[in-house]
Amino acid sequence: MKYHFIINGKSGKDNKSLLEAKIREACFKRKINYDITYTKRPSDAKRIAAEFPDEESVIFSVGGDGNLNDTLNGIVGSENKILGVIPAGSGNDFARTLKNFDDGIHSIDIGSINNRYFLNVACVGLDADVADNVSITREKKWIPTSQRFNASFVYTYFKYLPKKVKIRMGENEAEGEITILAICNAQYYGSGYKIAPHALLDDGLFDIYLVKKMPKIKILPMLASLARGKHEKFSAIKRYQESEIHVESDEKLSFNVDGELMRGTSFDLKIHKAAIRIFNDKKFIYDILK
Repeated sequence: MKYHFIINGKSGKDNKSLLEAKIREACFKRKINYDITYTKRPSDAKRIAAEFPDEESVIFSVGGDGNLNDTLNGIVGSENKILGVIPAGSGNDFARTLKNFDDGIHSIDIGSINNRYFLNVACVGLDADVADNVSITREKKWIPTSQRFNASFVYTYFKYLPKKVKIRMGENEAEGEITILAICNAQYYGSGYKIAPHALLDDGLFDIYLVKKMPKIKILPMLASLARGKHEKFSAIKRYQESEIHVESDEKLSFNVDGELMRGTSFDLKIHKAAIRIFNDKKFIYDILK
């Protein structure tokens, strides 16, 4: 079985020449037939993944969650292409949940939001605005890559205004101002915040966290608990499990979807059970990233 590696040349802090050398070494050691392709612009990974022959193979995303999302969207619908993850970005949140799986090939759920598929989390509100504003921190070269999310949070926190939305999920409907709405297939987002500690990748359900409008003074302790996955104790936070959800607003919303932004006023989200196969080999990944 052939391995295809799609490297995001602009992702993370790793030396790409060294990363490529580690891939070649790991594959040579295991006598694996492989090739390596670099992305040059946004959404390249989707096009590259789709253009690989539709035959039994593993398509590895080498980068962060954005590159992984693009790669996913390039292979959805193929019965032969298997998704692989080499977490070499700055966040790598999906890989944190994948660690719960044993080595091997697993069938897992994916989500869709309008016309795009996602693996990890789609969110709107304070957390999405924080992710949106990370681009501002990238312009500040003195901010370490590992601290970009935290720096963006401080910037966003003082400017944030709640979002007014209408939500429909199953028999539940909600309307009003919210602080966070996170629709989760996996457990982590924001470089390690455990937003959905109970989420499973193979149960056919989203774990949905709705945080109602909160005074800013209460947001900080809530987020501190969220970082540890202990936020469910707050009365302003409600957890739901559904396979479909509709979100709309009179004003344009910014949804953060696996680290990529989608803007609009109406969003339909749906879970697709066992929609892709994913490859997991912890030793192989370790040999490349060590």
